[in-house]
Amino acid sequence: MLFTEAEQEFLRSQRLARIATVGPTGWPHVVPVMYKLTDEGAFEFDADGVKLRNITAEPRAALVVDGSPKRGVSVQGRAEVIGHERARLTPERKFTWGL
Repeated sequence: MLFTEAEQEFLRSQRLARIATVGPTGWPHVVPVMYKLTDEGAFEFDADGVKLRNITAEPRAALVVDGSPKRGVSVQGRAEVIGHERARLTPERKFTWGL
């Protein structure tokens, strides 16, 4: 997924996102995470406990980074475990506002 220059600048200026994973009952589980945007446009973050269990069982996830209600980026994609308690969300869809 390619982000515009304005989106990349915004995403790199922030560190906190909210990620939603799919729980075993089908209900979403939403928690804040510290993330890093890779050069390829993926989001890397720590994943333990419920997040790790959910990602392992069902890779669909969503993530939102909002600096305020008036600007932000929301993505949907697939998450994967990439190391010990570390995961990566690769966006497939995005929605941006205020940038």
